[in-house]
Amino acid sequence: MMRLRIGLVGSAGTGKSALGMVYSQKHGLPFLSAKDITVPILERDGYDYASGVQVERFLAQGNRQHEILQETTLSQSMTESYITDRTFVDLAAYALCELNSSDPKEVDRLLKECREGVSVYTHLFLCPWAGVDLRRNNSRRTLNPFYQLLIHAVEVGFLSDWGLQYFTLHPGTPEQRAEEIERLISQ
Repeated sequence: MMRLRIGLVGSAGTGKSALGMVYSQKHGLPFLSAKDITVPILERDGYDYASGVQVERFLAQGNRQHEILQETTLSQSMTESYITDRTFVDLAAYALCELNSSDPKEVDRLLKECREGVSVYTHLFLCPWAGVDLRRNNSRRTLNPFYQLLIHAVEVGFLSDWGLQYFTLHPGTPEQRAEEIERLISQ
C-alpha cells in the first residue's frame, strides 16, 4: 500500500474535521485531528469560550503558536500514513494573521519552519471558504466569517507562493468529498 499523508487545508468551519473523520473510517487511515493538540492547550491554560476572546488570538499568545507547531511536527513525523485537518499551511496562515504586528522575527521563523514542513504531505486538498455560516453548530470556533475569509486568502497565497500542488474540493457532504479525494488520488 502506498504511503499517504493527506493534508486538508482550510479555515474554520469548512468541513476539514468531518471530512478527515469520514475518510479515516472509510479507508482505515489514521486521522490526526487539530483538536488533539489545541484542546489540551486551551484546557491547561484556562481558556473560556464564553470569554469573548477569539480562540485564535488566545492560541497566539505566549509561546502557544510555537508549541502547536512542535506538536504538529511531532505527531505527523511519527505516523507513516494519515489524513489531517491541521497542515503547516494552516499554521503559517494563523501565525501570520495573529503575530504579524507583535514579533516579525518570530513570524519569519515560524513561516520558514512551516514552509519546510509541507514537504511531508503526499497530497494537499483545499476545503475552500465560501461564505460558510459559522453560526450553525458552533460552540468552538470564531464567529467572525471575515476573519475566516482572511485565513483562507492567506492559505491560498501560501499554496501558490510556495509552489505547492493541491486540489480544491467541491462543496458537498463529507462522504462526497471523501469520494472526490479518492478519485483524485487514484488519477
